[in-house]
Amino acid sequence: MTRIALVTGGAKRIGRAICLQLAARGYGLVIHYWTSRQDAEQTRTDCLSAGAAFAETVCGDLSDAHFRAGLIQQVTATVGRIDLLVNSASLFDYDDASSFTPERFAAHLQSNYLAPVELTLALHRQTQDAAAQAHVVTLLDQKIFNLNTDYMSYTLAKLASHASIRYLAQCCAPALRVNAIAPGVTLVSGDMSATDFDKAHGMAALGRSSTPEDIAASVVFLDTSDAITGQTLAVDGGQHLVPRGRDVAFGV
Repeated sequence: MTRIALVTGGAKRIGRAICLQLAARGYGLVIHYWTSRQDAEQTRTDCLSAGAAFAETVCGDLSDAHFRAGLIQQVTATVGRIDLLVNSASLFDYDDASSFTPERFAAHLQSNYLAPVELTLALHRQTQDAAAQAHVVTLLDQKIFNLNTDYMSYTLAKLASHASIRYLAQCCAPALRVNAIAPGVTLVSGDMSATDFDKAHGMAALGRSSTPEDIAASVVFLDTSDAITGQTLAVDGGQHLVPRGRDVAFGV
């Protein structure tokens, strides 16, 4: 039976790479996006060319509680079911203890913590048959294992999301497996130059951090490993094994 995946933030960057790898394995794809309509349509076209059973797009703001509350039901009404939910969408804005604001913190919590938790539980409500082998993979960050003082709101939200993984796996078993992946520096982000990225990418035990394809392959691995649940897999070239006082973006 064809597996059907919903990938939040699937239009660009790591989310796009995940969609393409799943497409190459014949999954049906629902590609979520918010403001990147053209990118989403291109990813849809590329997924179909890569071998997807089908590819659809869905638009909505994950910081909107009303949209989050209806997304799983909306998708299942369109494509029948969801076998794999990949929580890839994420907010990544800079702050630290001096620039912290409640508004920025709340925004990060909405996208990076509440959305994955609420979507996971919504999928659980739709999937009560353990034989269905439904699965959730949430993208975190190697920073949860390698703390520094940069990106405070982002980090706090990812720490909260990480803490939820084992608990959700307990609560949602046996109908739903719940896992997570913690990437390292994978793509240029923020104010990084290409040179800064190359240096930051090399700050890992293996001499290189993760690529989008590494993360996508790990999603496939977890989704095809039926005995794994409640786990967070660091896919970062060992970046979390190299402690730094600041984020790698500021130590190059």
